Amino acid sequence: MAIRNYPNNIYSIPPHAIDRVLAKRSVKLVRESANVTSTALNAYISANSDWQLNSIKFTFNNAVSKSYSALVASGLKVVENLNDSLWFQTPTTLWQRIVLAPGFYTGTTLATQLQTKLNANAVYAAIPLTFTVAYSETTGLFTITPSSGTLKYIQTNNAQTLPTRDSLGGNLLGLNANTALGATVVSDTVQFGLNTEAWIIDEDDSVVTQHYNDDIHILSVDQALHLTSNTAGTIITYEVAYEEIV
Repeated sequence: MAIRNYPNNIYSIPPHAIDRVLAKRSVKLVRESANVTSTALNAYISANSDWQLNSIKFTFNNAVSKSYSALVASGLKVVENLNDSLWFQTPTTLWQRIVLAPGFYTGTTLATQLQTKLNANAVYAAIPLTFTVAYSETTGLFTITPSSGTLKYIQTNNAQTLPTRDSLGGNLLGLNANTALGATVVSDTVQFGLNTEAWIIDEDDSVVTQHYNDDIHILSVDQALHLTSNTAGTIITYEVAYEEIV
């Protein structure tokens, strides 16, 4: 699971199973439309906690032949102020705090997000220094490579105070300890399966105008519902009902 509770600054005790059942749960509804005449549907829906997917409804404005799907995607969830920051340092700069944008990421898109944030850092841009970040589905490892020189990852920046001193997002990338300065920073822990998906709905060349699925699925905070389609002369409206499990 991506979200880690660090003993020196976050305390969290999982609720008892009975407390979860008794807890007040509110059903949330996501409702969006997309014209897929020229651009295919590619939408991710996720929650900031473990969650229960209650139903999925597709509605189409005509009976044009189209393909569409709903899949459970496995990845990593970044939550603001919880697991969104990492510390890095080069030999010629002070440590830099890199803050990731909140949201759901696959291994590939998380690598792209970190690369974007590193390259947007004003101190590194002034050197100038750029970065390449890659995720390997084969090894389950992230590799961070500066365009020149060396780089190190800092798990706990003791020069800072709580709540910002820890790299709360380090374990997202399988980084759990300080590294030495090197030509690359590589995960010390594998993160397999971050780009995998499992089908819930898989329809090809369908001419229906509605599709409703109410099979209940329990998903973790690091899973998302991925809705896709091909390009077709139709407008897709999708409704997803879910509950966060507190």
